[in-house]
Amino acid sequence: MIDFRHDRSCLLLPADIQPAGGPPPTIVFLHGVGERGAGGADLHRVARWGLPKLRSGSPPALAGFAFQVVAPQCPADCRWCDPDVLGGLDALIDAMVAGGVADPQRLVIAGFSMGGVGTFCAALHAPRRFAALVSVCGACEPPERLPELAHLPMWVAWAEDDEVGYLTAGSRDVIARTQGNDTVIARPYRLGALPDAGAHVRTADAAFAEPELYRWLARTLSSGA
Repeated sequence: MIDFRHDRSCLLLPADIQPAGGPPPTIVFLHGVGERGAGGADLHRVARWGLPKLRSGSPPALAGFAFQVVAPQCPADCRWCDPDVLGGLDALIDAMVAGGVADPQRLVIAGFSMGGVGTFCAALHAPRRFAALVSVCGACEPPERLPELAHLPMWVAWAEDDEVGYLTAGSRDVIARTQGNDTVIARPYRLGALPDAGAHVRTADAAFAEPELYRWLARTLSSGA
């Protein structure tokens, strides 16, 4: 089992708003393949794109952010869907809950690219653990297991012009297979590429910067949808 530890192989980015009487809701963020590493000196890679990038700036983006973000770093020779990695995520979350750092009723699994795929693996591994799922440029592997997550509110974002084409197809497939489920939100983007950033990573930053995502999460967590 992979051992995720705060400050060594896991970032913990605090919420701007600390509620009375308990911890804030927690977003467990799973990064992409290019951000893997051994922790320590490699840990900064976790904040290269998406939500950790936005929340680790000085000052952090998304002012008044009501969620704490925990962002573990996947080892270089692993994927989020590997059993040892999923076991490590279990242990990390269990320790946070036992220590009063996380509320077990307000856990969100979120990720980008390899991490977007990992969100579905984590949810299928523990179907009742998370209150919501956010996948950006991800896919469900295997997609035929999606009915097992029919109870889980999902926000699925992708790049129509993604250079990683199978993730566009995978995200669309999730939406097609969950058609008629009004707790599944589809968010396609078409941002184009810049000289230093393709549509894939630009979509990570844009999707996690969208204020409506966090309004939706707040509504979902408060309603217990």
